[in-house]
Amino acid sequence: MGPQGSGKGTQAKLIAEAHAIPHVATGDILRAAVAEGTELGERVRPILEAGELVPDELMVALIRERLADEDGFVLDGFPRTLTQAEALDAMLDEIGKPLDAVLLLEVSDEVSTRRMRGRAELEGRTDDTPETIAKRLRLYHELTRPVVERYRGAGFLVTIDGEQTVDAVTAAIEAALERVEAAS
Repeated sequence: MGPQGSGKGTQAKLIAEAHAIPHVATGDILRAAVAEGTELGERVRPILEAGELVPDELMVALIRERLADEDGFVLDGFPRTLTQAEALDAMLDEIGKPLDAVLLLEVSDEVSTRRMRGRAELEGRTDDTPETIAKRLRLYHELTRPVVERYRGAGFLVTIDGEQTVDAVTAAIEAALERVEAAS
């Protein structure tokens, strides 16, 4: 977890590769659906272009379908709301896959904004305009920070300084995962 531009996608890919588990990135799934012109893509295109969050029920269904047959996975971009977190907890309980840890990559709004602007230029991301960046950060603070606090209170949250180099963040994550594994 973390705001846009915190390095979630980069780190999730590295974790997935290092541990030979799937990287489930909701943003990638949604952007691919838009690019392919699928029914889902057409439904979410205007939502993404406006910088809004995709409705909870759609995201939960997408994640349920993707996780059903996996033994382990790294979620990237989910959950973003308390409703999604509650649905994820229920879903994991239902499919017998307990939550091991929630990693929070903390970065300032300034760093997040700078990184997203750079990503927009580098990748040509049309959904990373200055207006949508500001809106996403506002939504993160309003809707996702309560999810962070929920997981903190449940004892699952591991906070990582996301403003470090990619390698330093990766090392901190691996150390945290080793501690989580040793404790279980």
